[in-house]
Amino acid sequence: MSKFQNFILIRLMQMLLNKLELKINDYLINNFDKLKINSKEIEKGDVFAALKGNNHHGNNFIEEAVSNGAKYIISDKEIIGKNFHNFLQVKDIFLYLSIIASKKRNMFNGKIIAITGSIGKTSVKENLNFFLSTQGIVSFSIKSYNNFLGVLISLINLNLHSIFAIFEIGTNNFNEVKKLTSMITPHQVIITNIFPTHLLNFKNTRNIAIEKSDLYNPKFNPNIELLILPNLNEDEIYLKELSKKYKINSVITFGKKNDADYFIQNIEIINNFSSRLKIRTPHKLMEFKVSTSFEHQIFNVIISLIIFIYNKLNINSFLINANNIPFVAGRGLFHKLKINDNHLILIDESYNASPISIKNCIIYFKNFVTRTNQRKILILGEMNELGESAFDYHKEIVIFALKTNINKIIFCGYLYNKILNKIKFDSKKVFCLFNELEIIKLLKNITHNNDIILAKGSNSTKINILVKKLLETEIKY
Repeated sequence: MSKFQNFILIRLMQMLLNKLELKINDYLINNFDKLKINSKEIEKGDVFAALKGNNHHGNNFIEEAVSNGAKYIISDKEIIGKNFHNFLQVKDIFLYLSIIASKKRNMFNGKIIAITGSIGKTSVKENLNFFLSTQGIVSFSIKSYNNFLGVLISLINLNLHSIFAIFEIGTNNFNEVKKLTSMITPHQVIITNIFPTHLLNFKNTRNIAIEKSDLYNPKFNPNIELLILPNLNEDEIYLKELSKKYKINSVITFGKKNDADYFIQNIEIINNFSSRLKIRTPHKLMEFKVSTSFEHQIFNVIISLIIFIYNKLNINSFLINANNIPFVAGRGLFHKLKINDNHLILIDESYNASPISIKNCIIYFKNFVTRTNQRKILILGEMNELGESAFDYHKEIVIFALKTNINKIIFCGYLYNKILNKIKFDSKKVFCLFNELEIIKLLKNITHNNDIILAKGSNSTKINILVKKLLETEIKY
């Protein structure tokens, strides 16, 4: 092949690649929910982004993606020895995706809501999507897509016809929120709470509050118009003081303190799955039923109520749907299991764990009303990223749990074992094991028909693995 022929061939390939790039750009912008990074989740018409992982490169899974129906493939790595139709190789895949995400954000005309906080981000996002979807098209980040990659994918997967787009913003280190904030520039910001989480890097809760505040700092978010804050503790009150400095137009607080704008005057528990609320709003006193008795879920409902009232949405629709709030997987979802011919109920709280969220679960489970001869079994996993305070926080949880009337308590982890070795406890009631297999073996020996199990732990701990194994015994109807 002559030099001229070679030049022509290279030029033709460049033209084809440029044409393919434009086709993919237009396809992602004019469609929604098409970009995927997991080849197993690919459906017909999706775009597979082959990213470099910790152990493998996404190129290893292109065949699976194509087999599942991928329309286009994007990668930053050349494929050797194989030829895939509609394969686009880019120099920097994150830069390439960032450009599309930025363009799509600029084209979006709806309201963007961003949620951050120490705990409850995903639950609030799911609740908001449930309520707002009754009012029109809503886009929202799937799973817990709350880091840089997750926000990037969520932006690209936006439906441009949505009236609202809901983003979850997470962080476990300094200077992360400002980056994500600059990407989405939300109009309305929700901070669920400030509690001790990710202390390995942040060291204290004030640093957590400062990091979260970047979400409504006009320096990074010139679009901010509404800020929703709790007012339970000093760090949350500090966030309100910062909002005055930033001159945020509308700041609305919620909580059980009398000075909250949306003050929870009373929670009347009707049964395990229902309660009646009395809420004092800036406009009037509201009383309505909700399909939960879990306090942190009630707070989530109040946040959704604030969004509805602020955006002048249909309150009657909200009140009707407050009686039908769905549970979220890993965050209180109920399952029916069968172990050794015993029918059991599993309350799955295995997605995340922090000192406050575990205490909330213990209180909820302690107050959970059971039938005659129905026992409660509590399974607790260890909490991650608590730094130097890890031992003290775990000790608090052990002492708190042992004071309850819960029939059986199973702790999982070496830190719990270290604590239990130093205190007295009833060995017929309390157990400490080290992995999911040991716990399953114990459950086979101690469970009775109709027992209720609540499993609480972090996504990366043995408890999450345990729940997945227990769900293999789930009864399907």
